[in-house]
Amino acid sequence: MAEVVLRSLVKEFPGGVRAIDRLDLRIEDGEFFALLGPSGCGKTTLLRTIAGLEAPTEGTIEIGGRDVTRVQPGGRDVAMVFQDYALYPHMTVIDNIAYPLKVKRVPKAERHRTAAEAGASLQLEATMERRPGQLSGGQQQRVALARAIAYRPQVFLFDEPLSNLDARLRLEARSFLKRLQHELGTTTVYVTHDQSEALALADRMAVMEAGRVRQLGTPVEVFRRPANLFVAGFIGSTPMNLLEATVEDGGLRVGRSRLPLPAAAGAHLAAGDKVVVGVRPEYATLAAEERPGAIAGQVTLLESLGSAFLVSVEGDGVRAQVTVPEGGQPAVGDRAFLVPDPGRLLVYRADDGELVGAGQPAESAAAQGMRATPP
Repeated sequence: MAEVVLRSLVKEFPGGVRAIDRLDLRIEDGEFFALLGPSGCGKTTLLRTIAGLEAPTEGTIEIGGRDVTRVQPGGRDVAMVFQDYALYPHMTVIDNIAYPLKVKRVPKAERHRTAAEAGASLQLEATMERRPGQLSGGQQQRVALARAIAYRPQVFLFDEPLSNLDARLRLEARSFLKRLQHELGTTTVYVTHDQSEALALADRMAVMEAGRVRQLGTPVEVFRRPANLFVAGFIGSTPMNLLEATVEDGGLRVGRSRLPLPAAAGAHLAAGDKVVVGVRPEYATLAAEERPGAIAGQVTLLESLGSAFLVSVEGDGVRAQVTVPEGGQPAVGDRAFLVPDPGRLLVYRADDGELVGAGQPAESAAAQGMRATPP
């Protein structure tokens, strides 16, 4: 069992800077858990505190049911992969992989055998006698991973390990890392500021701001129902439309347009309340003619996303974006109507930014068919 439990954890630096602010968190055994947030939110400090590289000011840390709050890093049974890989330049690949075992005083023959097996599992056989300076970035990353695997820890701790790779190699390494963790079943805590990495890799994720967790959940939960405006504005490869609105006659007034008010939100709101409506560009369509529940405007900008276009529509002081398939994009200057999917609307209170309610997505035909099929 390698559950990681943090209770009332606080980390303050000199000057009263609080990097971790009374944080409670439970990471399950075998889980791939991502810590996501902007620079300075405390995610790397949290990872280093779990590793024992930083001492907490208050609170406790448990790993595998054991209190390790005051245990030195070497006694915590964790392996950390750093952003710069932290390889020893004067050592060969096999010696780099075997080094943690040497520190543990494992006999030379055994540690080299274990290192060779870990290297072979990551296709490093041909590089074992080379030094880090003779390797590509992707190979160096695999050496760092092999070193962590050879140690056979209870927990892997990854501090943005893919950030130094180019875009294509980063995608390949991401898929490889997910498969590797699934095969090993080792509890993994992964720090990143790249939301696409967190969404693709994690079983669960925590979105952090100012040393606190703003939302905890699966990638699907966090993407579809951001719990507050901070998360809504942070998650998504294309920014979510966050539109000022007023509750009016059982609907939402956005500029001169009127959107439907989700029933789940309406139960908590009254006429005249100020809210913010969240609409993902992916959960809207573009029409050339006026429709009910549409935001009217003029196309002001087209941005290519490769297989799709991001279209900006502006009118009556409202600016919103929608994605359309390649070949279906309008021209700049065209009159257009952005139609949000009512089942995907999100409504946030304007004063505290918390989610009030959301639309109910229509059940897919496939899902309906599965539910209708007798067991």
